[in-house]
Amino acid sequence: MDSTLPVPANAWKQVVASLADDGRLRLFGRVVVEAPAEADLTTDDRRRLAPLLAAGVVVRDDAGVLRADAGRFAALLAGASAPQETGPERFLSEGRLVRSPKRLRDRQLVVRYLASQVLPLEEPVTELTLTKRLAERAVDPVSLRRSMVDAGLVHRTRDGAEYWRTVVTEFDDV
Repeated sequence: MDSTLPVPANAWKQVVASLADDGRLRLFGRVVVEAPAEADLTTDDRRRLAPLLAAGVVVRDDAGVLRADAGRFAALLAGASAPQETGPERFLSEGRLVRSPKRLRDRQLVVRYLASQVLPLEEPVTELTLTKRLAERAVDPVSLRRSMVDAGLVHRTRDGAEYWRTVVTEFDDV
């Protein structure tokens, strides 16, 4: 695993979940001690292996030999020691919104933040331009654009050809 990649704040949950089952924990111990070939595992152990591989605690080399990845734990520790963001950036991965926050208050915060990032005050843009700007910052730019309109942050012409922002957010430098 590349430890230079950013580690999401809750990445530890997948690792802990992968080791929370007695069978998977025993298999992980076997991998640490023996470094077995995947072909030597029982059918049950092969089934238990998938979550360990997905969590990155076990890696498979080109020959099919399984090894524990200490780098995964090191990356989690390094990520845990980094200061946690408290603003809307904490919901973004490399500057992009991958999944909308669950809590309404957090969703509203992210929508206000992204609106201030992609659309300066009183600058009319076409629907296509706004959608392209949002696509650079979110997986679902159309839903995000709709959320901005529904929140009253962004206004549009009746035919939806032009959009502009008139609401000042806490993220604007005015």
